[in-house]
Order: sequence, then C-alpha cells, then structure tokens
Amino acid sequence: MANKEQQTGTDDAIILMFLDLVEEDGIEVEVTLSVQGAIISGTLIGASAYYEGVTEASKHLQDSTMSKIISKKFGDLKEAYAKQKQEEAEKEQKGSLKTFIHLKHAKYHSKPTQLPNGSWWRGRISSIDGFSFDLLN
Repeated sequence: MANKEQQTGTDDAIILMFLDLVEEDGIEVEVTLSVQGAIISGTLIGASAYYEGVTEASKHLQDSTMSKIISKKFGDLKEAYAKQKQEEAEKEQKGSLKTFIHLKHAKYHSKPTQLPNGSWWRGRISSIDGFSFDLLN
C-alpha cells in the first residue's frame, strides 16, 4: 500500500493537516498557492464542497441543456466520492487518497488573464511548490 507521501505527492505536514481539516471537518481556509510559477489564491475547500459548488453554479448557465448535463455529472461524481469515502471508513482506513486540492473564489495573480470572480479551481497536490494561509487581493 502506498504511503501518504506517495498518495498526495507531498510530505508537507501542514498542507496535509489542512487538507484533512477541510475534508473531514468542513472548514474553509483562505490560501495562496504557488503552482509551477503561477500564483493562485482562493478558499480551500473539501471535494464534496467543490462538487456541490460546481453543481450549484451550473444551474446559472444560460444554456439549460448544458446546465442539466453538468449538474447531473457533478452530482454523480459527488455520489461516487461519498461512496468511496464510506467504503474506506468501513475498512477502517485513516484518511483517503488525496490527489487533488480544491478552491472556490479562485484567482490567478501571475497570469495576464484572470479567472472570472467566484471560479471553482481543482489542481494536483503534487504541483504545489509553496503556499501561505492568506488571500491576495
């Protein structure tokens, strides 16, 4: 079985602790990440909150067909994620395989183009070069 470093791509105890807190306790934390030269800030959230947020945001799309498709697909992803977490709990495994980090209200600060306000962002944990627990404006 892979150890936690192999699962997440990081051995940073601080980021692992915060990932556990957002996932297990549902807290939200403002964070700024350095990801392969890009600076991204937003609110760190758990995977379930990410799926719920994207599903809710899709309801506001002008294309109602696309809205329904995205809402359905992300609803399915959230259910699959919940099932996976339940199976892990039944096997008494501590934690889950953490491969991705999720942000809401994400903004790029080092790119000429900005994400629209309130963007949902998902990135590989292994791509994080550095982080701070604050929010750039």
